[in-house]
Amino acid sequence: MDYKNIRRGIALAGAAAITLALAACGGSTGSTSEAAGDAAAPAALKVSGAFSSSIEEPWDGVVDAALKEAAASGEITYKMVDKIGYASGAMERTLRQIAEEDKPDIIFGDSYGNEEAARAVAKDYPNIAFVMGSGGGPSGSNFSVFDNWIHEPAFVSGMLAGGLTKTNTIGIVAGYPVPEVNRIVNAFIAGAQMQNPKVKVKTTFISSWFDPAAAKDAALAQISAGADILFAERSGVIEAA
Repeated sequence: MDYKNIRRGIALAGAAAITLALAACGGSTGSTSEAAGDAAAPAALKVSGAFSSSIEEPWDGVVDAALKEAAASGEITYKMVDKIGYASGAMERTLRQIAEEDKPDIIFGDSYGNEEAARAVAKDYPNIAFVMGSGGGPSGSNFSVFDNWIHEPAFVSGMLAGGLTKTNTIGIVAGYPVPEVNRIVNAFIAGAQMQNPKVKVKTTFISSWFDPAAAKDAALAQISAGADILFAERSGVIEAA
């Protein structure tokens, strides 16, 4: 997987989201080219990151890397907080602290498992653009969302697994049984069963977004139970090979 191109793609998508969010918050492009020429060069946008998981986790890590790349080019200033977690109130407290203390133009992050908190804070800070990885839709004028669309390649992966298995048993190791993950898991299963109606699929959720040791243990357990091909939705599965 070409992570450099992924980072560039996220940076471009982020730039578009920033433009739209700032326009929604009342930005103006000016009425004439002369006026634009007379204006001082705009200051770099102030961007904060708020991530539930560690940035070692690839999903959040790619977003963080893209923002760091933008900061290195001078397009933005950037600071982030990770490992916020899912304890009651943790995300809301962190987002409010960022909004009050850092006063960023944009907050990037992930709101999976923290949807209500993220949206509530965004509503209270209409002049800050929130751009969140989310399974839900946009909200209000300042809450934009993005997600990956990988259930289609997961389906193809399932077809390959169903055709290649020698034991007719394959496995999946995933994080949580939430809609965003279930979409990928079910696509893999559907692809495998279309290719091989006799295939059995073992699915294990490790109840974490980033616990490589737990993912490896789950993978080893599935291998011991006869699975000869595994789908790794979380980091750590490959280490069982």
